[in-house]
Amino acid sequence: MSDIIFLKSVDSTNSYLKSHIGEISDGTIVTAEEQTAGRGRLGHSWNGAAGMLPLSVAFVDPPEYETLTARMGLAVCDSIERTVPKIRKCGIKWTNDVIIANRKVCGILCESVRFCDKNFVICGIGVNISQNEEYFKEAGLPNAGSILSVSGENVGREVLLREIAEQAKSRAAMPFSECIEEYRSRLLNIGRQVRLISPNGERSAFAVDIAQNGALICRDENGVFQVNSGEVSVRGENGYI
Repeated sequence: MSDIIFLKSVDSTNSYLKSHIGEISDGTIVTAEEQTAGRGRLGHSWNGAAGMLPLSVAFVDPPEYETLTARMGLAVCDSIERTVPKIRKCGIKWTNDVIIANRKVCGILCESVRFCDKNFVICGIGVNISQNEEYFKEAGLPNAGSILSVSGENVGREVLLREIAEQAKSRAAMPFSECIEEYRSRLLNIGRQVRLISPNGERSAFAVDIAQNGALICRDENGVFQVNSGEVSVRGENGYI
């Protein structure tokens, strides 16, 4: 079992691990009842409200770090399916959102930190557990949902936390080549027209496949190209997915 640090409140679980980088070991996890200043990809805010499980896990010199986000997505999917019987299959919106019944229930952000000649990757995971539909409506998040709102089932925070801890450890040690087919089968973008959103603007493309390095393979009028998750956000041509 990985070391788990439980906090009452924290600005960001990712920031907490980064600020204690010299004290943590491989697989250390931190979670909090409240997260007040979390961040998502491309600078989006990501706060842990009541009903949400925020956590971060630290990996030291992980293999194939560029595919860790994808593998953590698989870990979360496995964990939800194992702990919530009514949810038979979770999907993934490339590269970091876990989707159930067309609603985003989890986001993932992995960040690299160099310390004492070692490469630490801090993977932040935020799972919506028990917020109701009214919560997301009032927050202006029409594409979001929680495990409770999409399945009608409650899952204990600590039960899900410990399952994610185990699955994350297993997936981090697994080469992406061994799980790329599973990742491909869960991807909801493949075979769809998508919008690629970057600080420089938007462009439309057709999502073709996933590459061995975790990049999204797309095609437009200029040919086939790969999309790196650190550069763009992907949205459906006619909606979120």
